[in-house]
Amino acid sequence: MDADLGLDESQRLGPRLVRILNKTSVESASLAWLYTRCIGKTNPACEFLVAEMMAGLYSRQHYYGVIRIAQAIGSTINADIVRVSLAAICKQRKREKIKRPLVRYQGVTQFMDEYRGPGCPFRQLARKLVELLSLRDPLLVTAALLSKLLEIELLSVPLTVGLPRQVHPWLDAFTRYGVQPSVHAFTILMHAYLRRGDSEYAVWIYQGMQRGSITYTHDGRTESMRVPEPNDVALATVAQVWCQNREWAKVYEVLEVSQRLVTRAVSTLVDDGNVCEAEELWLKYGCRPGSEDLATRVLNDRALSKLVLGCTRTNDVGKATSYFRTACEYARLSGTPVSHLTGLFNTVLRCALDNAPQIDLGSDGRPDLDILRIATLHKVRFDGDTYSVLISHLSRVAHTHVLDNVARTMQNLYTRLCHEGLVLDDMMVSHMVPVWVYLDLSQLVTAYWRLHTQDRPPHKIAQVRRHIMYRAEHWGVGDRVAKLLV
Repeated sequence: MDADLGLDESQRLGPRLVRILNKTSVESASLAWLYTRCIGKTNPACEFLVAEMMAGLYSRQHYYGVIRIAQAIGSTINADIVRVSLAAICKQRKREKIKRPLVRYQGVTQFMDEYRGPGCPFRQLARKLVELLSLRDPLLVTAALLSKLLEIELLSVPLTVGLPRQVHPWLDAFTRYGVQPSVHAFTILMHAYLRRGDSEYAVWIYQGMQRGSITYTHDGRTESMRVPEPNDVALATVAQVWCQNREWAKVYEVLEVSQRLVTRAVSTLVDDGNVCEAEELWLKYGCRPGSEDLATRVLNDRALSKLVLGCTRTNDVGKATSYFRTACEYARLSGTPVSHLTGLFNTVLRCALDNAPQIDLGSDGRPDLDILRIATLHKVRFDGDTYSVLISHLSRVAHTHVLDNVARTMQNLYTRLCHEGLVLDDMMVSHMVPVWVYLDLSQLVTAYWRLHTQDRPPHKIAQVRRHIMYRAEHWGVGDRVAKLLV
């Protein structure tokens, strides 16, 4: 592709290359093609393609791949490129819940955590990108970009190092580029001080936002800075301090103003084991206005979800089921999709199964439970975890029922699972193999055993085999299963 590539052609080519990069390593020829043909070109078409590539990598959590491209960028830059680059830098940290990047550079994957300090290359790269964008057009440097830069600056400071009680050094970039700091920037500052245990200074910043100005000393002079009013996010951030200090009077004063704060307060109470207090708080502030008619209420469904989880922790199946029904009914009346309720449904279902002394099988072969009837009525989707919970429970309690009925029920669940495009994991296979042998479906055993042992190390194969044999003994088919697992 030459520098005079038309924008229309690049728009056709971009999505195709994104699909290529999504399926292969960033070490592929596609990335080399991008480097040699696009990087360094000022053509809008090249900038569009670079932004598309980076967005595609970011969506696949290839954060270091995005950073590699950003490191090579010269004049090929626009606001979209800088935005996704800064976002990738923020993500390039060690987190247990975030999948590690699939991209390694020269055999090494680096993280912000491994640098931490003024010499952090990620921090320097972020500054460089913002400066390049400013040279391109100063008006492209927005408060949102500078807020992300501020977040990177703060992330480069180790958590063990206390931050100086000064605001203006962190807002130097806003002053340099002539941009008014946003409420998001001050919220990031508050969060940084809270993470380091300096809740007093975080509250001081919040109080300054309430007043509309912050006074500080710089070079021996007392100066004043105009700051925006706090929004719900800032309010919920400082509410962490109030909740931790049990200053519930302050919390209650503003609960009706911010539903984020309702969620924060309910979450804190549930995490502390005070489910009854969390329930009272949600009933008072999580439903508004005060009409008894559910159709005219606005429910804080995030706080409600946390309350349901709290009820399951105390094994209060009745309340958990009742609140889950409320969440489903509100979703139906408000026109909200119920897809987000599947995880909550699985939690309540697991709690209901674990606490039921004896469960009868309904006419459809499934356990006869209120939570299942509610989910079916409101069309809550079953996912892999749902089937795993049901199959595992039936396998454990098979000896309390007629084995033929339990086996047919588990096979029906397996059939539904396949029709919905889901696959069995190792645990579900260990529960289903004895059932298939019991039902004389040996071909399924052979097929799944071949599938689950292909290209796997011997110790993993041995682990799966142990789980299967343990369940097979409960079904009285241990010898028959052992002959098939070869």
